[in-house]
Amino acid sequence: MAGDPILLTTNTRRYRAFFYCNSVAFVASLVAIVLVQKELLVKHHVLEAAMILDLFGLIGAYAAGSCRDVNTSIYAIALAGAVLVYVVIHVIFFTLDHKDKDKDNDEEDRLLEKRRKRLLLFAILAATITYQAGLTPPGDFLLQDDELGHHAGDPVLLYNYPRRYNAFFYCNSVSFMLSIALILLLVNPNLYRPAIRSNALSVCTAVGLFCLMGAYAAGSTQHIKTSIYIFVLVAVVLFIAAGVLLVFLTREIKRHGNSAEGG
Repeated sequence: MAGDPILLTTNTRRYRAFFYCNSVAFVASLVAIVLVQKELLVKHHVLEAAMILDLFGLIGAYAAGSCRDVNTSIYAIALAGAVLVYVVIHVIFFTLDHKDKDKDNDEEDRLLEKRRKRLLLFAILAATITYQAGLTPPGDFLLQDDELGHHAGDPVLLYNYPRRYNAFFYCNSVSFMLSIALILLLVNPNLYRPAIRSNALSVCTAVGLFCLMGAYAAGSTQHIKTSIYIFVLVAVVLFIAAGVLLVFLTREIKRHGNSAEGG
């Protein structure tokens, strides 16, 4: 019938998995908005439980709705697990010799909280973009079967440019799963404090940013030259940003040096 989702007709089980996972994530988000108003519930980790349920619902919805075969869905979910395993290993190896000499160091806590907010902002933004892009890939979906053997509901880009679609899908999926893993880790102070100190989350953020760039370059155009231009533009912007940051750090070092001499 007109108006029915294509996936519901072509793959009923996959559509139901997507629909219910997405609905669980939506309801959990609403519950989290209500819970955040109650400080007592926040202290008892009810909000954390709602957020974790929300994020796992998003993972399930993305895995079911962004592709059409079981193996690819498994690969997408495995990416989130791989990210969490990497963070744990990174934290273990880089914090073995770490000792908190001043556990009540307010300055360190303030800096950690600032870094947490910046990482969380990026993770939420990237998760929103990649979730939407995964469910509505570039070129959209075929509306009906054709004489070439193409099936309704499959991405158009997959048939026109298979390699470009694969590059887009996996770059987008890596960025999405990285973002979800980051949010999961940034919910609990016991998890994000050692992860931030060891720069594990910064590495994940950088990888997620480059994957987001790769997904954009692969999905926003069908020409290799245009994709190369995009990477060149990004390289120029990063070079300028690095130069500005270097100048800023040099000035800060000189200013601290002058202050030390004056004192």
